[in-house]
Amino acid sequence: MCYEILRELLREAKQFNPREFRILASQVVVDMFLEEESQHLAMLGDFIGKPISLQVETLYHQEQYDIILM
Repeated sequence: MCYEILRELLREAKQFNPREFRILASQVVVDMFLEEESQHLAMLGDFIGKPISLQVETLYHQEQYDIILM
């Protein structure tokens, strides 16, 4: 799931130019980004040159996510 989110974020970064990206996802997915996938998230943020923040959405299932352009 994390890699799908990162690929989508990269597509959005190529198409739009927001100040920042916010990933809305379930607690499980956010925890994965903060632990096992933190290096990949940081590398993508450096690559696109934009900050990426995480927000837990308690009603989301593990497969659900949104990417907010700010």
